[in-house]
Amino acid sequence: MSDVLGSFRKRAEELLASINSAGGLKATVDGLRRQMAEADRRRAMHQVRSQLAKLDAQIKEMNLAVGVQAVGLHKAGLLHSPELTPLCQHVVELEAAVEQQREELRRLEALAEQSDEPEERTCQQCGHSLPREATFCPYCGTAAPAPGAAAEGPMRYCAQCGAELREGSRFCVRCGALVSEH
Repeated sequence: MSDVLGSFRKRAEELLASINSAGGLKATVDGLRRQMAEADRRRAMHQVRSQLAKLDAQIKEMNLAVGVQAVGLHKAGLLHSPELTPLCQHVVELEAAVEQQREELRRLEALAEQSDEPEERTCQQCGHSLPREATFCPYCGTAAPAPGAAAEGPMRYCAQCGAELREGSRFCVRCGALVSEH
């Protein structure tokens, strides 16, 4: 027990010595008061900034509400302010442009949905059905026709580079290889 008391006494003496070495108890208390006052100032500044942000948001909200009301009055033909009429007319024109863009987007989305339907393609050499993304037939290796390409009879392809050959050509236009006649 005496060891615990001795340890406690030693710690208390060290604490008093450190307080006194820093200018005494009065200086320590004064330092703590300054820190608390600074913390209070910071807290007050933060509260004022927060209030200012809320008030700014309310002003923006009210300006928006006034604008909406003015445009509504303009649309109803009840706004007779020469200062506000051009601004309201511009808002009406922007709303019309937005609606046109929405219509265009709906039209493009409808076209995209139609084109997403799988297009049936078959290999012109062996007749097997081809996957949409196929470049070559997975059954016989023949180059697949491009999506949407009309079938005009058997297509010929260069044995050297795989390029499509024109009817009656003797040489490949891509690699220059001689085309076999079979």
